[in-house]
Amino acid sequence: MVLPVSVSSSAVPTVQELAERIRPVALAREAVVPVVEALRPLLPDIGLIRGSTLTIGGIGATSLALSLLAGPSQSGSWVAIIGLDDLAPVAVLEAGLDSDRVAFIDPGSSERLADVAAALIGAVDVVVLDARLPITASACRRLTSRCRERGSILVVVSPGRERSTQWPVDRSFSTSDAQWEGVGCGHGHLRSRSMRVDVGGRGRASRRRQHELLLPAADGGVAVAEAQHEGATVIAFSR
Repeated sequence: MVLPVSVSSSAVPTVQELAERIRPVALAREAVVPVVEALRPLLPDIGLIRGSTLTIGGIGATSLALSLLAGPSQSGSWVAIIGLDDLAPVAVLEAGLDSDRVAFIDPGSSERLADVAAALIGAVDVVVLDARLPITASACRRLTSRCRERGSILVVVSPGRERSTQWPVDRSFSTSDAQWEGVGCGHGHLRSRSMRVDVGGRGRASRRRQHELLLPAADGGVAVAEAQHEGATVIAFSR
């Protein structure tokens, strides 16, 4: 069950009630939240660090975000998705998330966006935020600081464009050079999509790395493929 929540101008208590219902019960004392094995080469800590902020931008950014969240969801973490109105619930299922632990949040008016996100941070393991929603730079700093204090993970997704630069992030992912494979000269079926992912950030992730991915793979599963050139990691995974 994917849980939708709509927030009106007078419904902040509704978000707070939701936060109480889905307060983390698993992984609360673990610093690293595991991701699926195929995606561990993307992260120096082979998982997502509690209290961190990630940005993901470019073609296929939403698919990459969902794949990164599959591991935490399968391990018992709740995921709250704010915005991303064009994301179909079936995509959540295809990515391998536990639908019983996913909540879609409609923040309502833009004035309430930061308050809604703040209410969920600390109450939910992972908060996903649509970068297309209007939010001030000061609110971005406040939310990332709240994540560090409360131990939630904030994932800011910029579908179809470069990652948002106004967020003080710990990890950043930028996708580019996306190409579908399988279609010939007017015939055939789409089988897989290759793309480049540039990964950077602070601390252990300060050295930018480049990976070649298949998103999704031909078989729709999650698998590590052989590297195609020196210094690159090729990963195949489903949407």
